[in-house]
Amino acid sequence: MAELTVDQIVATTLVLLVIGVVLISSLFLVPGKRDAARDTFEALWSMLLVTVTTLAVFWGGPFTLVPFLILLAFRTGYEAAHVLLGKTFAVRIGLGSALIAAITASLPILAFMFAGAWALLLARRVMVPAATGVSVSKLIDLFLYPILPVAILTAATLDPELRPMILILYVLVELFDSMAYASGKFLGRTPAFPVLSPRKTVEGLAGGAVSILVIAIGTSWVVGLSVIQSATLTLFACVLGVAGDLAGSRIKRAGKVKDYPPVLKKQGGALDIWDSWIAAGAAFFVLVAIRDML
Repeated sequence: MAELTVDQIVATTLVLLVIGVVLISSLFLVPGKRDAARDTFEALWSMLLVTVTTLAVFWGGPFTLVPFLILLAFRTGYEAAHVLLGKTFAVRIGLGSALIAAITASLPILAFMFAGAWALLLARRVMVPAATGVSVSKLIDLFLYPILPVAILTAATLDPELRPMILILYVLVELFDSMAYASGKFLGRTPAFPVLSPRKTVEGLAGGAVSILVIAIGTSWVVGLSVIQSATLTLFACVLGVAGDLAGSRIKRAGKVKDYPPVLKKQGGALDIWDSWIAAGAAFFVLVAIRDML
């Protein structure tokens, strides 16, 4: 892979965003679909605001990334705790999550320990899902997602060598989410995850995956990847992005609420906005760490 810079990725993404706006605007020309196109377009502007803000944070380097990641840790910890444990503990959990992210930013080596703890907690949750009391079980869930993944993501994002790839993953999951949302609006019929995420459809996910694969393969020469490498990375981002989204939805279902405390009206809370990227970025760091150890 060619040595990409954050500036190059930001510039390429801005071009893709302009193309996306033009394509989605053309949906108004589809007979009988103007209402769906209007809803899609309204959501698009909210998504554009989040995406441009995130690109600006990356472009600013550590000076803007560190406060952003610590704030992200606080907000996601707060939202998840608000849903699972109530308002009383939400601020405390949020501050604890922010502290863990801040310590990880200062001592990146801790990310490897957190990655191991993340894997162990995940294995324990899968093998013995109901072995503890309700409060302890909910606390484990909070560490599984989002506290430890955000701390791991913090270390990965602040690593100069990994930062471009973390940004690419962000762009991929955002494009996939947008394409899946648009495809679901126009083609969606069959719920993909009726319990955890009833609004996601098989047709929407398939349309999003095909669309983002076409875009990724078509622009693979820009990032110096072969077609196979580009397709593999894109599928990796899609699968882990969906996993992150479902992890966020699982917390909402466990807390018996429909939405997280909102940050933006159309986008929802921070976990609604960055849930897929948190999972994909943290998992990427773990895979790179495993590769380096082999």
